[in-house]
Amino acid sequence: MFNKNSFDRAVTIKGYGSYKRTTSESKIQEIKSVPGDSPLKVKPTIIKDLKEYIDFVNGLETTFKNPVFYRGQTNADYLLTPNCLRVNPKNEHLMIEAFSRRFYDELKKCHYSMEQLMLMQHYQLPTRCLDVSESPLMALYFACSHMKKFRAKITTPEEEDWGEIILFRDPDDYEQEKPEQLKSIDSSNISIIANTAFMEDDFSLWHLGARWKKDVDVGHDENYIDVRTIVRRSYIVRVPQNNPRIRNQRGAFIMANANMAYIEGREDESKKLTKEILDKGYVTYRQLNEHGWGKKGSTGDLRFKKITPYSEDNEISIFETDPFDLKRLFYKKDDIQQVVLIPPDKKQNILNELKKLYITEDFVYPDMDNVANEISEQINK
Repeated sequence: MFNKNSFDRAVTIKGYGSYKRTTSESKIQEIKSVPGDSPLKVKPTIIKDLKEYIDFVNGLETTFKNPVFYRGQTNADYLLTPNCLRVNPKNEHLMIEAFSRRFYDELKKCHYSMEQLMLMQHYQLPTRCLDVSESPLMALYFACSHMKKFRAKITTPEEEDWGEIILFRDPDDYEQEKPEQLKSIDSSNISIIANTAFMEDDFSLWHLGARWKKDVDVGHDENYIDVRTIVRRSYIVRVPQNNPRIRNQRGAFIMANANMAYIEGREDESKKLTKEILDKGYVTYRQLNEHGWGKKGSTGDLRFKKITPYSEDNEISIFETDPFDLKRLFYKKDDIQQVVLIPPDKKQNILNELKKLYITEDFVYPDMDNVANEISEQINK
């Protein structure tokens, strides 16, 4: 972790590997890769201006059918965790219920549960949607800017952190899926994850199936729900560009999910079942029955429990370092993850360069009040 009170020593950035940073008082000056023992190999590219970043992007393998998606973060030490799953997943459905009561009519206009989550995300309710973009320049802006719209306090240059851009790409060899099969909001897998968000902390396959069938087709049978998706799976999803903000941001989402299979009063068996689902690749409830789990035809017997990632409650070893199965989605070259790091003292210069391309906060958030504030600042400064 970046610890500004430690000097000239190798540190680990959230599992990416070991790095050495040289400090002068509290300001990070540079970061150098040093040999590490991280299970995930990572190649960080440090960029100091817009030209270096464009050169990096030009070297990526990306197509319309199988594009690269980007996520910019102002602090390279932030974990990739959706807002509602950072602390206590038990609060997720409570926030959704409270929002739904107040905006019942608006949410009823949505055809899919994923659409409802998108609407909540738009109005800053914490959800399990992890924002990404198909625009590399938009990600660069997010990595450098603290966004006045959401800023709690002004960050001084001495307090600034390294920025980071994480790259994602749908793996084209995953389960024989083709690159053109990028998920959309009406995908069955996306529906499973989205509807999991509406479940209580402890829920059954039957209850999840009741919501899922409304999204996909009333003729579907919850016996055939992909159980691995319920337990631990994340997908990139392209969403409708149906408002100015998401159009300007070239927005998309990663739908994140992490649960344990749960057998009431039988903790050891719960862990064993969860691990078997992950390790042996059981796909449906019917396949679980064939291997001796549950009672045939009774999907209410199979239950799940939301887990808190990166905590002592997370007792399944496969969840410890990658609870949302995101490593599968990282953009890699020769099996080495590619990330971009931005030095703290280069952020403002990069923002000035982006401003010349009209990539500013009022473009990123083209709401009327935000545009008015930006106009006022530009003219009256």
